[in-house]
Amino acid sequence: MRSVIVNQVIGDGRFNRFFRYIFIIAILTTITEGFDINVFGLIIPSLMKEWQLTAPQVGMLGSFGMAGMIFGSLLLGPLADKIGKAKGLMVATAIYCIFTIAVGFSTGYNYFATCRFIAGIGLAGAFPIAVAYISEYSPRKIRGRLTVWVTSGMALGTVVAVLVSLWLLSPYGWRMMFYVTAIPLLLLIFQYYLPESMSFLIKKGQNDKIAKILSKANPDFAPSEDDQYQYDAFHSGKVSLASLFKSGLGKNTIIFWAMMFFNYIYIYAVTTWITQMMKMQGYSLASSLTYSLLYNAGFLLGIPVCGELQDKLGGKKVLSFGLIILAILTLIDSRLGPYPVPLGIFLFLTGASQHGLAGVAGSHIAQSYPLTFRGLGTGWGYGIGRFGGVCGPILGGLLLGWQFSASATFMVFACIPLISAIIIFFSTDYTKDSQNR
Repeated sequence: MRSVIVNQVIGDGRFNRFFRYIFIIAILTTITEGFDINVFGLIIPSLMKEWQLTAPQVGMLGSFGMAGMIFGSLLLGPLADKIGKAKGLMVATAIYCIFTIAVGFSTGYNYFATCRFIAGIGLAGAFPIAVAYISEYSPRKIRGRLTVWVTSGMALGTVVAVLVSLWLLSPYGWRMMFYVTAIPLLLLIFQYYLPESMSFLIKKGQNDKIAKILSKANPDFAPSEDDQYQYDAFHSGKVSLASLFKSGLGKNTIIFWAMMFFNYIYIYAVTTWITQMMKMQGYSLASSLTYSLLYNAGFLLGIPVCGELQDKLGGKKVLSFGLIILAILTLIDSRLGPYPVPLGIFLFLTGASQHGLAGVAGSHIAQSYPLTFRGLGTGWGYGIGRFGGVCGPILGGLLLGWQFSASATFMVFACIPLISAIIIFFSTDYTKDSQNR
């Protein structure tokens, strides 16, 4: 009887058609979150005008979706470890799409908030599952880059949202921005054909399916009928919340939660209010949307650069120094309101830093936990972060409600990445050890 370490067989594989399919489906899934994050910020001017809402009211409305995301991250990620990631991903995607479409039929504030809350449950459930998926099914040598790209599908989704808004928002109104989310329902067809997670298949004793998947992931692997499939020591363990605090993982778990909390305050504060802040500085709606597009288009630079740096230097180093750079760039943005061209350039660089570092943060967290409860660790990391996401739109709404200028608001936002940089500095980087197994 031969003992086969499944994570080693997968890690030794080369990037082939099998990995490519998983990567494409995973990144298309995370793109939906990016679309959702930015679509609300883009419709704020239209929504405030039509429903006569104040800035604090809009901030609260934006936070309902984030509240739903907290439940989605905390519940659906761990559930996927138990029922299988493929099934969990399909459930989460269906919930998000159906209730986001329903937002477009809103007749008032409460209806809008309720649909956003339920849609947030599905959306946030899908995101950590997709990240955990690609961190499990990817070649070892490029795992960091692939995971960063999937995590940062959110950035691509924000760009898609801006482009769609430039096309649909003025002629058709804000409701059409939610109707187009019917398109991601097609993902359910392709998610159905994803390979199930190894931990689920091992638990169910489905050796035939395991052998078939390993052969696709690594054609050099020749399965035998008497093979015994298992993980190595690091990637073994039971799925429970207590697992996140055992075997030396407790300190990092607390640090990851705190870092993600502040990261999400920044992300959702900026993405929710950037269009409105540009309008406050005298720019037209079209110009404000263009600046939002430049900020989000920064992912084209940030994701490949940060992904490459993570594979070479490790997630902790990239986050520690990168978050400081993000704070500096945000501070520069606060002084460039009257200068259209420099403002556009630095918003692009700020977006590059934010989106790239968001990808590194998710990738780093996912790879820091064993495969058997990676969905749990990733889900809770994002789930706690969503509390910050609830605070972000409210923070921006309060600042603007207190008559803070756009420049002063940017200066407050600049302080947040510095806090995250200090927090992650005290973590221990175990990812290199786990990747080499």
